[in-house]
Amino acid sequence: MREKPLLPPWNIEALNPPFGDPGFFLYHSYSGRGLFFDLGDLHRLPPKKILQANHIFISHGHIDHLIGFDMVLRTTLNRPRHLQLYGPPGIIEMIGHKLLGYHWNLTAHYELLITVHAVDELFIERCTFACADKFHPGRRSREKRPGAAILTTPTFSVKAVDLNHGIPSLAFVLDETLQVNFRPEKLQRLNLKPGPWLTQLRLALQSGAVADTCIEIAGTGYPIRDLAETLAIIKPGRRIAYVTDMGFNPENLARLLPLIADADLLLCEAAFLDTAADKAAESHHLTAAQAGEIAHQARAKHLKLFHFSPRHHDLKEEFYLQARTRFSGPVN
Repeated sequence: MREKPLLPPWNIEALNPPFGDPGFFLYHSYSGRGLFFDLGDLHRLPPKKILQANHIFISHGHIDHLIGFDMVLRTTLNRPRHLQLYGPPGIIEMIGHKLLGYHWNLTAHYELLITVHAVDELFIERCTFACADKFHPGRRSREKRPGAAILTTPTFSVKAVDLNHGIPSLAFVLDETLQVNFRPEKLQRLNLKPGPWLTQLRLALQSGAVADTCIEIAGTGYPIRDLAETLAIIKPGRRIAYVTDMGFNPENLARLLPLIADADLLLCEAAFLDTAADKAAESHHLTAAQAGEIAHQARAKHLKLFHFSPRHHDLKEEFYLQARTRFSGPVN
């Protein structure tokens, strides 16, 4: 039997064309979960995709990076969801003020929860807003960060550092634990039916479970070692970095480059062309060539540019050309 092609583990979709509001929707095909890097204008994204995302990572609170929050709120409002939103210091107050901009007198039976995580260099502060409580802020908690990590799940982890954009602006890197897929022809040959046990096996492999741990299939226990050797295709996980709204200076680079080193994909802003380098420096943004230089120094495998300034609206291809003067890998 001819083997079916494997699904790509991550589908990565820009929220808008490069001259529009920034942000990306990432969908993990193995788990059926999605996440956002920033929330620019979301009108191009169907509600079905918005509802797949439980985690939202906000670089900073400028309007073009956060305007889509209301669309997320409107789409998820009457649903039993718990959204997790991560952002820089002050993000709890910003989201709280947004939520207080509406009346909530008819939502006492709604189950939506939004936990906002404010990330600084040493600590993460958390506050949960419950729709049933009219989104009044709950009790805050604060704990020390375990290094750069701000989220760890069985499927992926996310790390962050704060950069200078005149205000703190977070850069993120997502590290996939392992890519685990299964050979459908092997399942048929062994007369094993797909089911929840495949998810259990994937999570066991990703979490580094002991090899002789057994998974039950139709009443029979199978060691994960034997199942993995027979059925699984295991590859190193991808590293996806998201960098936006930062000045190109030694302090920012010293913080950023260790975080995003060896990224398989670098999603990087490129607000200006070289002709507007002074404007880029003044507004704490990158030029396309500087984005290429960051990709080069980080040893990234692939560079995707976004967040172009409308002042260059008729020079789209020039962004990619200038990035390629510093970075020899694929650029789009």
